[in-house]
Amino acid sequence: MNQDTRVHYRNATGVWKFIGAVLLLGLFQVAQADVDAGREAYKNQDYETALREFMPLAEEGNMNAQFYMGLMYANGHGLPQDPEEAQRWFEKFSEQLDVSAKFNLAVMYYQGKSVPQDVPKAVYWFKRAAEEGDPEAQFNLGFIYDNGYGVAQDREEAIKWYEEAANQGIVEAQNNLGVMYSEGQGVAKDYVQAYFWFNVAAKQGDKNAEKYRDTLAKDMNTSQVAEAIKLTHEWQLSSGH
Repeated sequence: MNQDTRVHYRNATGVWKFIGAVLLLGLFQVAQADVDAGREAYKNQDYETALREFMPLAEEGNMNAQFYMGLMYANGHGLPQDPEEAQRWFEKFSEQLDVSAKFNLAVMYYQGKSVPQDVPKAVYWFKRAAEEGDPEAQFNLGFIYDNGYGVAQDREEAIKWYEEAANQGIVEAQNNLGVMYSEGQGVAKDYVQAYFWFNVAAKQGDKNAEKYRDTLAKDMNTSQVAEAIKLTHEWQLSSGH
């Protein structure tokens, strides 16, 4: 399956709906005229003026200016392209915002939108968001490591992040864990765990998970199915799902 159809992108209302909207709409609503002037100059590709407006503000800690400095270094707009400097400014920018900013920076690097595509940097930002408990970032890390997109394939790392996301109710992660346990991908084959994760996803209304679970049950004995169902009930009680 195409990776872009499986990696989660944030669509719900939050810090950003789309990362590119920062460039055109100014979602951060900063009143300073200098920021507005810099943003307008950047949009018009007048990078010399943009740099003159943004640099002092960025050094003073203005997060909007820091974001644009990151973009300018990432793309070589108005100054030499420098990925390390871009990362430094994005770091400063992200420190002032919540987990959604880190998630969207990861998406920006993963898609190659507004900055050159860089999956390792996307992984870095997904991890920053995942470590703060973002379930979509956790799933994305699992998916990237599971399939080896831009990084070395690492099924153990994939399972780690899938489990984090699955425990927060991400159905795709639950299904992927079911497949990995049923086929022994990166983990010892375990039909009880496979049935459990398929059953959890099925309980959330996923019809494919229901089919996988029922097919798997044909190769299991009664005690194994009973244990998997017990695990499902315990998971539902502990997770609140």
